[in-house]
Amino acid sequence: MKKLLLFLTALFLLVEANAFDVSKNGEVIFKAMQDEMARTMKDLKTKGMAKPYYAAYKVSAGDSFAVGAFMGEKYVENESKGDISISVMLRAGDKKTDSSFFENTVISTAEGQLPSMSYESIRRALWLQTDNAYKQALDQYTKKLAYLKKKQVKQENPDFSAAEISSDVPSPEFPPFDKDYLISLAEEMSKQGDVKSLKKFSVFAAAGQRAVFFLSSEGAKYVKDDSTLTITLRAEADTPEGFPIEASKSLSYKSQDELPSKEELIKTAKDFSEEMQAAVLSPKGEAFIGPVLLEDQAAAYLFANLFANNITNTKKTLSLNNDKDYNMGEFARKKGLKVMPFDFNVVDDPEAETFKGKKLAGFYKVDDEGVRPSKLQIVKDGKLTELPATRSSGKTNGHARLGLFENKLYAKAMPSNLFFLPQKTLPKEELKTRLMQDCLKENLDYCYIIRRFDGGNITAYKVDAKTGEETLTHGFEMPALSTRALRDITAAGDDLTLTNYYSSRQPSYALVAPSVILSEMELKPSQVENKKPPKLEKPQAD
Repeated sequence: MKKLLLFLTALFLLVEANAFDVSKNGEVIFKAMQDEMARTMKDLKTKGMAKPYYAAYKVSAGDSFAVGAFMGEKYVENESKGDISISVMLRAGDKKTDSSFFENTVISTAEGQLPSMSYESIRRALWLQTDNAYKQALDQYTKKLAYLKKKQVKQENPDFSAAEISSDVPSPEFPPFDKDYLISLAEEMSKQGDVKSLKKFSVFAAAGQRAVFFLSSEGAKYVKDDSTLTITLRAEADTPEGFPIEASKSLSYKSQDELPSKEELIKTAKDFSEEMQAAVLSPKGEAFIGPVLLEDQAAAYLFANLFANNITNTKKTLSLNNDKDYNMGEFARKKGLKVMPFDFNVVDDPEAETFKGKKLAGFYKVDDEGVRPSKLQIVKDGKLTELPATRSSGKTNGHARLGLFENKLYAKAMPSNLFFLPQKTLPKEELKTRLMQDCLKENLDYCYIIRRFDGGNITAYKVDAKTGEETLTHGFEMPALSTRALRDITAAGDDLTLTNYYSSRQPSYALVAPSVILSEMELKPSQVENKKPPKLEKPQAD
């Protein structure tokens, strides 16, 4: 017993000494996972009930740091070391029919910091969460069998199909982040908004260095890098009439190594500040229905919300309360149908690592069911030809993904790196000319270029249809967009631009997409009433 305690203590010190020595920490973590997995598959059972036939463990370990700065001065700083989270995915029944995709399944997750990152602590957490997951799986499996019998539902595919499992995935590198540099960067960037016309201007930088260890009962085993670094700029101001304007801008990177230079980031903050200052003095937008040009972040927003979000969750979750699965992607039942213009192709390539020298957020070598991914031709000549699939979809293509803290028990079909590739393009500078021509054809005196959607704010420029003069406007509501807008694309630019969506909550993915013209969009002025302007102007520092 004494030797065992000394061994466990040594392992504890080994992990605590360097929270991101992945090779050493991985030995401890995988040892705990393997030992608990063996016990689970051998001994976990309840008399007269289904045994688990599949289990998977995810252990996420890492450090995080965040700093916020307000108009040049730091106002908050948080640091956490050695955070570890446990996730257990367990299936009861058999591959034909199991406990998955029924009602509101939730994952058994131990979030936050365990007492330590020792072998003993990890084993105990895995044991507790496996026990919870098994009880939950039995409850779901029993209810699902009764539902299928009562409704006489015949499932299209087995709940878990066979697949070739991969375990030879090399461990990634984990470059550290520099806290002092991030503090200095946040302060310098936020200083750019310390001007008379802005009420608030803040910069929040958050870095997370995180390794994810995965092990399944079938032998899948890997380590992946879920590190992220995000910088969020926020600004608030009131127009002279008292109309409140708020805007934000997010920058996402895999690690500090990918950050542009400090000078470039400070310029980004200065440009954002100047744009907000101009918005304060700009006219309020007028009601409009007609052609619009979406550039930069606005184009990415369109494709992310109307396309990427609709090719996820392609297997229906059964429910006693609802015949429809409202989380299921709209395109799940539209294979073979036109979803975009006929000259558009869309490819999903998980193993594409970079684009124009920049890392793609959706890159991975193995999915969350231990399967190597395939490159997908999702749209060909405007028609939906293929969808991301998991082992629960009939035949997997390696697109089973699960965010670290997602409230789902089973990995679902998700995109990775989406490339929107129009076969016919215009040089970006000619898109504005084409927009003006479209406006004149509809007898419109003006139309709009939208360059950013950020929450409740739209960065929109009113364009004179004859002269091309641009006027920044403020005060539009977010438009209600449907997937119909994708079929309303009439022109695309040659300016393929990368937008990474890094997240510690949901699977990260990337979009490579062009600027586009939509034949029609409705813009509505906000109904928010003006505030009473302050009687005294904002004081300025000496």
